[in-house]
Amino acid sequence: MILVFDSGSTKTSVALVKDKTQPAVIVELSSGHNAISAPRGVLSDMVSQSDEIMSAADSVTHIYYYGAGCATAEACENVRKELAGLFSRSEIAVASDMLGAARAVCGNSPGIVGILGTGSNSCLYDGSGITANVPPLGYILGDEGSGAVIGKRFLGLLFKGQFPEEIRREFDSMYGLNVADVLTKVYREPKANAFLASFAPFVAKMCVHVEVNQFVIGEFLRYIRYNLKGYDGFGDIPVHFIGSIADNFREQLKCALETEGGIIGEIIRSPIGFMADFHRCSAEEDQWL
Repeated sequence: MILVFDSGSTKTSVALVKDKTQPAVIVELSSGHNAISAPRGVLSDMVSQSDEIMSAADSVTHIYYYGAGCATAEACENVRKELAGLFSRSEIAVASDMLGAARAVCGNSPGIVGILGTGSNSCLYDGSGITANVPPLGYILGDEGSGAVIGKRFLGLLFKGQFPEEIRREFDSMYGLNVADVLTKVYREPKANAFLASFAPFVAKMCVHVEVNQFVIGEFLRYIRYNLKGYDGFGDIPVHFIGSIADNFREQLKCALETEGGIIGEIIRSPIGFMADFHRCSAEEDQWL
């Protein structure tokens, strides 16, 4: 059996692949995991709470973990050690969620890949590995096009009176938050990025207003110009997108990409099923370990 992890900062999905003929079983864990910021032991505790996964532990031969924060050798090794404590018979490979995303939508073909969820990221993929990556820099310095930044900029414009009054009235009716409430959530409480990203569904709903629709397109234009257009082959190879923001705002995203001369590829909400297919079908899987 193979386990494939897709672990973001707010959500962790695991695919259990029993053999090459059966579809993967997808298990959603209790929370996300960031390999850099999470305390030691959190990942193993979270995995051990899944009866479905742990009941198959003795049968697991390979684990492929793609996760947020897996950007350094130390972070990857910490993840590997935690999983090794639960799956002593398994070979374990740990890599970034960006590589997992690229393999999910590109397989063995070249492409440009964008992740648009709570945060954002991107890469140039040559069909086997990542060859270039513009640093996303997080929601304070970067993360253009992400849920956190769309939420941040939307709230800023809303409270500064830059959208029609009916949008402000609907916002007040739905959330009941004043400026002081928002400032407290953003500057004095943890997980401000997740708080800001939580307003993305409201923004999507408000895209029936031309002002909000143009605002969202503008956010994606910034993402494309700052993160994607510098990759070799932009305009010649497809650009694929993964994540809830990409899925919820696919029309605005397509409009922005076409404006900048990009070629639209796949837009998928979650990569976990595609990651499982990649490892089930790839004859190269053992070599990657």
